[in-house]
Amino acid sequence: MTILTENLPPLNYVKDGVLLGSSVEIVKEIQQRIGSNEPIQVFPWARAYRLALEEENVVLFGMTHTKERHDKFKWVGPLAKKRDILVAKKGSGIQIKILEDAKKVQRIGTLRDDTREILLKQHGFTNLYSVSDEQKNAKKLVLGRIDLWAYKIPGVKKVCELAGVDFNELEEVFHLREINLMIAFSNKTSDEIVKKWQDAYDEMLADGTLENIQRKWHNK
Repeated sequence: MTILTENLPPLNYVKDGVLLGSSVEIVKEIQQRIGSNEPIQVFPWARAYRLALEEENVVLFGMTHTKERHDKFKWVGPLAKKRDILVAKKGSGIQIKILEDAKKVQRIGTLRDDTREILLKQHGFTNLYSVSDEQKNAKKLVLGRIDLWAYKIPGVKKVCELAGVDFNELEEVFHLREINLMIAFSNKTSDEIVKKWQDAYDEMLADGTLENIQRKWHNK
């Protein structure tokens, strides 16, 4: 198996060369229970997604589980629930009462090929500026190089910390949606492998391991 993730705090991220986060710990616990010792590799999202879409025996976490993606992958989870939001710099005066209002700003920072970017494109947005790492969006927002940042909770505070940005300079201005993050398997992965992962996940849910991991990282 090829096991992939992205640098997306706080659920899976690299700090001082070490891969951390609740999703990482959950996946490693599943690996331990099924006897898998493959390393977890960190790739930019667009590349990781393409590999999971096209190759066999690829695991990618945590992927947003959308209706459009449902039949393109096999799924285990959820790892977490997230809330997608639009963030502005405090004092910007930007007010978003309905989503259409966000089309009036000049620049919205997104992650390349991320579901938030896809969602906004589906709603006709043309003022999107893509990057390969969300830390760049945090920095661009406080510097005034973008007007809004499409990101998620949990996540904003940790990304700001890693980017050296003061979280207190930012504010949520619009709620986009609430949705699950899952472990996705390429469709060319055998159902037997996916079932092993699902069975291990179900065991962790039943014995309290999953809740303990999520609570530990939430407290952090």
